[in-house]
Amino acid sequence: MSNSTLNKAKDIFIQEQVEDSFDDYKFIMSVLYDHFKNEVNKMSEKEFKDYLENELGYSEEMISNLFKLEAVQQ
Repeated sequence: MSNSTLNKAKDIFIQEQVEDSFDDYKFIMSVLYDHFKNEVNKMSEKEFKDYLENELGYSEEMISNLFKLEAVQQ
């Protein structure tokens, strides 16, 4: 079997798995949660606030409210 055939077979398999995954809400939520957690996990408070404001466009009020929500949930 050539690499081209193998790669095509793998691509078909991956596409089928992706399409089937959209039916599993909990799986999608888990993957997205892990993605966003990994993205911000090692940031300091300052880095996180800067990221929210500069990269994602959160207003100071939104950031403040986010930290208020975190305090309430503890």
